[in-house]
Amino acid sequence: MNIRLPLFICIISVFTAACERVDQAEKEKQQQAELIKAVTEIPSQIFDQDGLYFKYPEGWEITLDDVQDSVRHIFVQGPKDSVSIIQQYPLDKAPTLEEFSTSYSEETQVVPVLAEGEVSEASPTVVAQPEFMIISRDLEGKSYEWVVERVPDSIGGVVTSDYREYFRKDSDKFATFLINQVNNDVVSEFEGSFELIFKSLKSQP
Repeated sequence: MNIRLPLFICIISVFTAACERVDQAEKEKQQQAELIKAVTEIPSQIFDQDGLYFKYPEGWEITLDDVQDSVRHIFVQGPKDSVSIIQQYPLDKAPTLEEFSTSYSEETQVVPVLAEGEVSEASPTVVAQPEFMIISRDLEGKSYEWVVERVPDSIGGVVTSDYREYFRKDSDKFATFLINQVNNDVVSEFEGSFELIFKSLKSQP
């Protein structure tokens, strides 16, 4: 039996797999470069109050900055129902990113469904079944977990924003969570805006 043919096939297979890995790495590198370019091209404004700093796109609006039960809540409203929500916890009271994203999803995905003759206080509920994906990403030499949530287009007949991403950034005293939310069909329009907020978000002494 001629062993050259199987050996040749083996070499070709290894070479093809290696090429596919190189192509994927190049594709990811190009996507990252395009995203960085998009962020630098977005006209921005600065939020810098009471120890919290971030940049956000011009035209977006801070609609809430409030503290409840030692947790600070900030809402940054953009066009097309896009929103970035920041929640800052004392570090020793902060949940994990997975706990936070699961809890936030459960609290916001429950929609009352009224049967005929029922009042809202007694109504049953429909709970969305979102899909979660956990991704690792690097920023300035540090690795961050990133949770992506996709939910149904509607829950109990109520239209919802069906894409969310969750991040957590820690400082010496605080854990700061960022939730970016938008309709799934326009996610690509807001990637640079969300990235601008995430990259610049930090707690200051």
